[in-house]
Amino acid sequence: MNAPLQQTAQFDFALPEYKFVPISTVYEQSTEVQWLIEDYIPKQSVGMLYGPSGVGKSHLALDMAVKIANGIPWCDQDTEKGVVLIMAGEGQSGLKRRLQSIEKHNGITIDQNNLFVSERAVGVDTDKGFIELVAAIEALEKTPDLIIVDTLSRHLMSSSENSNEDMAAVINRLEQLKQRYNTSILIVHHTGKNAKNGSRGASSIRANIDFSFVLTPFNFAGLSIADLECEKQKDASDQIPSTSFKVITVELDDQYSKGRWVRGACIQRVKCQCDSQEKIYEGLALDTFMQVKSEWQQNFVEAFAREIVDSTYQPDTIKKIFREQVKLLVQNGYIEEVAKNKFEMLE
Repeated sequence: MNAPLQQTAQFDFALPEYKFVPISTVYEQSTEVQWLIEDYIPKQSVGMLYGPSGVGKSHLALDMAVKIANGIPWCDQDTEKGVVLIMAGEGQSGLKRRLQSIEKHNGITIDQNNLFVSERAVGVDTDKGFIELVAAIEALEKTPDLIIVDTLSRHLMSSSENSNEDMAAVINRLEQLKQRYNTSILIVHHTGKNAKNGSRGASSIRANIDFSFVLTPFNFAGLSIADLECEKQKDASDQIPSTSFKVITVELDDQYSKGRWVRGACIQRVKCQCDSQEKIYEGLALDTFMQVKSEWQQNFVEAFAREIVDSTYQPDTIKKIFREQVKLLVQNGYIEEVAKNKFEMLE
């Protein structure tokens, strides 16, 4: 590790010496992008995951952190095992339940030697907070491969998100961490008031980072799902197929004092894509149509579990979706109920 920093009033953070090198040195470097998560998080980079409140950003970032800590694939993409630090703006409240949910849902045991979480937020935009952060990293005696800042706003103490100058300075601070530790940094951030305008705050955030992903919520027959899309990959292709997720409830193995089972939550990948959300269920309902409702429902449930969503969806949930689709098909004039629970397709 590097020599410990002196926490004095004078801010001191040693950067690599500024110098010019022959172009031959550049040509000696590999042209292949090195990945922590293939196609998603490059090594030695600063990037962002953003979306509206409640969409599952922290769940998604935590799932990535666990998969890197364990060195197991994330969404079928290879990961490189490494040390992950989570700068938790809201502290450790509820974290144990989230981690246990990931373990139970994925059938894994988290490598606790590779995953660390902060006890509180610090201001990365202040000299004092930044020195505290570096000192805490140094004290670990482990070099981080990924640092997650969750969320950016909770780690700003004296800066304005809307100031290009302030945010450029913050990104520069994170770049300093990247250079000192040869690490990657993932900023968890929010959308603005108008989600169509992208991430909240100054444009210098988006301009100065290496990669960016947006998590956008949408609904399938009352189910809340979110779609992850790549907006930017500076040194690789940003034409990555979007991936959909939902936050699920997981019943854990512990009980409260009154006998109820403790529940947690984690994120789960699903197969549906939001670009055709209004037609997917409708098409499946039409493709599986049977005149007798019970037979039609059985066809729909079997096809849904097989073709649309991971098999972990419960049959009762799929039946709820089916009932909604039947109502919509009647309302839209595709089918007609000719007798109790018996339907005919209209021309």
